[in-house]
Amino acid sequence: MEQSSPASQSEFAQEPTNSTPKARVGASTNDQRFLLVFILGSYFGPDLRDEVPHKSALQRAVMGLPPYTAEQLVASVFKLSEIESIYYYALRNAHPSARVKLQSLYKFLQGHLAPPVKETLEDMRQFTAFFPHHLHRHARYKGTYKVVESMVFIHDPETSYMKPEDIERFKRLSGLSELALNWEDARSFQHGQRSDRDEERQEIRGHPLIVTETISERRKRKKRESQLELLSTTSPVPVPQKEEKVDWSNNKLGATMLLLPALPTVDQWNAVINAAKPSIVLSGTAAVRQSGPLIGLVDIGTCEDAYLFRTALPGVKKDDGDFKCEVECDGKVMIKGTTTTGESRMFKGSRLFHMQTQYLCPPGAFTVSFYLPGPVEPNQFTGTFGSDGILEGIVMKQRARTGAASLIFES
Repeated sequence: MEQSSPASQSEFAQEPTNSTPKARVGASTNDQRFLLVFILGSYFGPDLRDEVPHKSALQRAVMGLPPYTAEQLVASVFKLSEIESIYYYALRNAHPSARVKLQSLYKFLQGHLAPPVKETLEDMRQFTAFFPHHLHRHARYKGTYKVVESMVFIHDPETSYMKPEDIERFKRLSGLSELALNWEDARSFQHGQRSDRDEERQEIRGHPLIVTETISERRKRKKRESQLELLSTTSPVPVPQKEEKVDWSNNKLGATMLLLPALPTVDQWNAVINAAKPSIVLSGTAAVRQSGPLIGLVDIGTCEDAYLFRTALPGVKKDDGDFKCEVECDGKVMIKGTTTTGESRMFKGSRLFHMQTQYLCPPGAFTVSFYLPGPVEPNQFTGTFGSDGILEGIVMKQRARTGAASLIFES
């Protein structure tokens, strides 16, 4: 364990410590890396379906527990902004040299934090050593904020597996007397590294920049904009509107009932037109869906020289590069993508909702394939994927059969 020199400690002791009750201890680069591994490895663990209580990532590593698979994980999400807040909250009483900047924290989370030039690291592990990308993806949830999938917060980590010297080192560097953290205070801690954690930010090589506009300045600007909008839409002379009264005394409708037709089953959708060409083939999460809005509903239109198809794809990602639509010469259309709906748990604001019934398609990869009425020219295919979740494509009919070919349409 590296300790700072006496000269550096006396230099740190001269700094004002009004925000903390006791003197703070300066940290080396090795201390910074130790705190990153300790906090993100002790206070977070995989969200395993059958594990109660949850074990932290460091606890699993020390105990030598077997690796888990994606099927064992719960489809939950954890905000990156909350991970930031918890890290800085745990070091709120620490010397500034113990905390890394926000860009370095993000590099550590992505597994790209470079080693120091003048020191040899005691611990080379990064966040991805505990939470590998293929099991805990970094994604954008509902297109608003960034998340890490299938991860939980452990506010009072188990200490039986920890070395006593590691616990003392953490307490000395963090300025904390105990390891337990308050969940609400930690997740909402304002660390001041940027102005607004849930709005879109500029990025350089995938790492967020710190926005110079403060929270108060942003609020004042939004207030001015809302006032200007109100002045521009308000009539100069308000005209009183006469309230219309409805007389319900002669209402003779009484109770009514609306009958909805039953949705078709997967077997009905997979009915065979002929032995070679099934109408619609579903696989992946689309094939195991329950009743409700369906993925893969298809309408096909024809004209003299082209075919038009429209496919319903609610809750399908279209901006991550993993969505594609392939059209082949014989008229086969293959759609591949990833759904984001049907979660078993949902975060809304500061609340976690456990979904009781899942009528939407479970999250994950899917494929939908169907055949157009005849052969086509794949090179003459245009498609659009609207915000309403409808994929629409127009492909020209085949004039002269040439060989097998396909065209990939990516959003």
